[in-house]
Amino acid sequence: MNLLFRLLWVMLRARFGARHTPLSAPAHLKFRVWLTDQDMFLHMTNSRYLSFSDLGRVDLFSRSGLRKVLKANGWRTEICGQTMTINRMLKAPKPFTLETEIHGWDERFLVLGQRFMRNGRNHAGVTTLLAILDSSGAPVPPQSLVEAIEPGTQSPELPAAFAELIASTRASRAAAKK
Repeated sequence: MNLLFRLLWVMLRARFGARHTPLSAPAHLKFRVWLTDQDMFLHMTNSRYLSFSDLGRVDLFSRSGLRKVLKANGWRTEICGQTMTINRMLKAPKPFTLETEIHGWDERFLVLGQRFMRNGRNHAGVTTLLAILDSSGAPVPPQSLVEAIEPGTQSPELPAAFAELIASTRASRAAAKK
């Protein structure tokens, strides 16, 4: 995490700010591209998009109560797959909004999507597959995590693109174990 001051701001906001409900609603954070976020081509460097995505997940998990459930059960999250698409580059000193949303889950992965919005336009997107693991490293079904916050909530049907990402991630992880 190379955005330390922004991380502190997100954590303070999560601690003292409004609770995020329901889980299916997108969470929003406002940021500005700083000069230190840019590369030699004077636009936000590719790695910053993923770092900001980390901040969005911290915010969503903290304000929704998911972080407390993870901590209480000794569970942790692990990124198992991630894709990023950049439609147009963000430049300093322009503001943008990071939108983080839980798209759904299956028996193994929680699917989160993030959009980098500026003036109503989608500049970039990140999709992340998270696994929930117990203290021994064994998988915990994401449904267990969601049930602790919103009992009875079922995952919406995942669009084909997310199902393909899940299948691709499973295949890659299976091949790596051989």
